[in-house]
Parts: sequence; structure tokens; C-alpha cells
Amino acid sequence: MLSRFFGDNIHRYLHVLGLSGVAFGIPLNKVVMSSSMVFIALNLLTEAKFKEGLKNLKSNKLYWLVAALFLLHVVGLLWSENMAYGLHDLRVTVPLFVIPTMLVARPIKKRSDLHLVLGAFLTSVLIVSFINFGMYQHWFGNHQYDDIRGMSLFSSHVRFGIIVSMGVAILLYFLKYFKWMRLLIFLLTLWLSYYTFYSQVLSGASTLAGVFLVFALYLLWGKRKGLALTFLSLFTIAGLSLLIWLITPIKVDPKIFENLPTQTAEGNPYVHYNRLVSPETGKPIYLYVCEEELERDWPERSEIPYDGLDKKGQCVRFTLLRYLASKELTKDAEGLSKLSDKEIADIENGIGSSKNYGLMGRLYGLKYQLINEQDPNGNSLMERIEYWKAGFSIFSKNMLIGVGTGDVQDEFDTYYIESNSPLDEENRHRAHNMFLSIALTFGIPGIFIFLLFHIKMITFNIGNKEILAVLFVTIALISFLMEDTWETQTGITFCAFFYGIFSSIIPLDDKASDTLV
Repeated sequence: MLSRFFGDNIHRYLHVLGLSGVAFGIPLNKVVMSSSMVFIALNLLTEAKFKEGLKNLKSNKLYWLVAALFLLHVVGLLWSENMAYGLHDLRVTVPLFVIPTMLVARPIKKRSDLHLVLGAFLTSVLIVSFINFGMYQHWFGNHQYDDIRGMSLFSSHVRFGIIVSMGVAILLYFLKYFKWMRLLIFLLTLWLSYYTFYSQVLSGASTLAGVFLVFALYLLWGKRKGLALTFLSLFTIAGLSLLIWLITPIKVDPKIFENLPTQTAEGNPYVHYNRLVSPETGKPIYLYVCEEELERDWPERSEIPYDGLDKKGQCVRFTLLRYLASKELTKDAEGLSKLSDKEIADIENGIGSSKNYGLMGRLYGLKYQLINEQDPNGNSLMERIEYWKAGFSIFSKNMLIGVGTGDVQDEFDTYYIESNSPLDEENRHRAHNMFLSIALTFGIPGIFIFLLFHIKMITFNIGNKEILAVLFVTIALISFLMEDTWETQTGITFCAFFYGIFSSIIPLDDKASDTLV
């Protein structure tokens, strides 16, 4: 109808506008994201090319696999007892069906249109990253933060970490098509990589590492397979070394306790005992402890009582002791006096390590959790280990068809009660692993379809030399290891949006070269 007044291309322009709105809204705002989807739907209805759309859907094998994943959620209601929760989960999953349906029915037919959509997404990622970082550094605004996870102001820090990785993937993809912008692309890639390092989001760092690995293999594989295999081997060795470092216990030599000083500089008695170990120093935290002096002098440095709670809800005295240990300072008046006002503020904010900067700060925190067996509550990795134990237990008892769409949370709640889980009630969540969530919900058939779809996505796009699609699937699969990515609106919209775009062949631009060099 609109084409009568505005020409044959009007619906194409409106479609690209709607797609760009969704892309811009994913990092920034759910309202923009949702309203843009409505805009796309209205444009499809007014264009009224239903036969062509239906033909596109029927011929697209990837679409039917993703539709089957959604259908599993519908069929899973048949053996669910908690219908209300099942309908809630089904509502959350609707974008997985609706978005690919619209994008496959009317696929992107020009690469220049794809670049506009990707540009909108990348622009939003950059704007949000600058705002987040600038606010956190107090360059503008007066937002107060409990910890660095609050740096992500527009969405979950975990979700935005994954989105940033996709932003880097788009920049690397643009190298092929915008050679005149290579310096700017390089600088923006450095910025987003630094943001990921600084923000301490492990899922963001791991997906970004996956992006760089797959892209490097893509560049090298055609002409230098030997170098590609060498790079892959070195990357694998580095990853395994990091994992071994994380999980290897720190052994404390008993001789360390021989001939230790018994008194502080003021003549007060020290306490030395081997309870917890500092991952930063490899030594016991509770050496050279004189709480008499700390309790006396702490009020001079902070308004938080010595036996009070820091801003993370932890006992501030223990945060202080660990912080002093990470700097290898004595836990007495002398050690306390050597802390700067900035370091005191860090302790008040619940930061227990002087080496809290960037990704290494996050890794030290994870190692602290692993080597010091303690209450999992408040420790993200230890909580996840409890979730995974529960998930594997539930799956092992429901391997054939799973527990159904509506009974997942009920099954977790039952497990936590029956196993006398150490998790507090408010921390008793679901699997935090997408593979495990699909497996325990729909059994072996569900995880088979889930894996088949992603394998087909990879092979289809490798065949079409669509490296950005392969990078996207890499990001998605890595994120699934530590998150239930589909269980939030932003997460499932992000996945469904790019599933839809990359499920159809996008014509190549004849002007683009096959290589980057």
C-alpha cells in the first residue's frame, strides 16, 4: 500500500529502520527494542507479501530448527504441573520464535542494509560503554556504586559484557568492508577490549577471547594452516594453564609459623593461625594479627564500625584483614596506617584485595573462593557450582523428556530442600548454564535439537563465508556455559535477533575483497 505513494523500496527502508531500532535498543533500552519489533511487524503486515514470506519460511531449514526449539517450550507444558510458571517461561521465550520468523520471512537482501543495522548496534554499544565508564569514574553524574558490577547502568553487567564482545566482532568484520577506517576500527577495538578487561565480567572476557581466537583462525587457516594450528595450541595451553592455576590449592609450608614475631611495634601480642590463604601472596591471611590495635584505630579512618558491615554486606573487619594480607602488611596499627584514603574507601566498598584492578582482580577473587572452602552465599562461582550440582542431579533423573517447561524452578527448590543445600533461600536459583537448562527441561531430545541448531548455524555460515555469524555463534555458545542467556528479555532478544539475521543468505558485496590484506 505504501509503495503506491513512496515507491517500491519504501518497505525495505522501513524494514531496515525497524531492524536498526532493535539493534540500537539491545544494549540500551528494552522499550526501544520492543517498540522497534512492533514497528517491523506492522511494516510486514502493510507490505502484505505473505506468499513470499511463507515461501522463505518453508525453504529455510535453520528457521525450522529454531522454531522447533520454541515448540519444545510449548509441548513441554503437557507434562508440567506448574502451569502458571510454565506460561511465564513460555512468554519469556516468545521472542525466540517471533523475531526469527519476521527476519526470515523478509530477510536482509543487501549487504549495505546489514551494515546499517550493525552500525546501529555498534553505535549503541559504544555510547553505553562510554556512559558506563564515565559515570563510574565520576567524570559526570553522581551515581553511587557498591562494586564494579554496578558499572553497567542500562542492563545486567553479564549481558552487556556479551554484547560488548559482539561489538568487537562487528568491528573485526568491518575490516573487510571499510579498509579506509582501519585505524578507527583498531582504536575502537582497543577501547572495547579495555572496557571488558576493566569491568571484570568473566563471561565478557571469555566470549571476547573466543572472538579473537576464531577470527585469528579464520585469517590464518586458508593460507597458513600450520601457523593457525600453532596459534590454537598456544591458546589452548594458555587457557588450560589459567584453569590449573585457578583450581590448584595453595599449600602452606608449616615452617612459615616458626620464629614469627610475637609482638607488634607497640608491644601488643600477635595472633598467627592458618585458616584462609591469600591468592595474591600464597600465604595465610591471618598472620601478624592484632585486632586490639585495628579496632582502636579503625574509627579514625572510617565511619563504618569495626564490627559493622561493608557495602557488600560483609563484615568489614574481615575485608580489612584480607586487604592488608594482599598487600603483605601487618594487621595492626602500623599496617593500617600505611593504607591510603582510597584504599580505605575500597575496603568500605567490600573490596578485599589491593590487586582488584581489571580482570586479574576478578580472577584473584575466583581463586580465593576456590582455595578457601567456605559458605557459597555471596560468592558467584561457588553459588554456580551449587546450581550445576542441582542441575545435573535433576537431569540424571529426567533424561528422557525432562521435567517440562513449568517445573524447572520447582525441581530446583525440591533439590535444595532435600539435599539440605548451604545456599540461602534468596540464592537458590536455576542452572546458570543454558546447555544444562535445556537438557533438564526437555531431556535428551531437547539438548539434541539445541546442539544441532547451533552446529547447523556454524556450518551454514562457514559455507557462505559469513565470519560475523560464526563469531556470533561463538559468543552465544561460550555465554551459555555460565549463563541462562535465554531467560532474560535482553539475552533472548540478542540471540533471536542475530539468529534471524544469519539464518538466511546475505548477498555479498562485489566490491569487497575476499581477504583483509
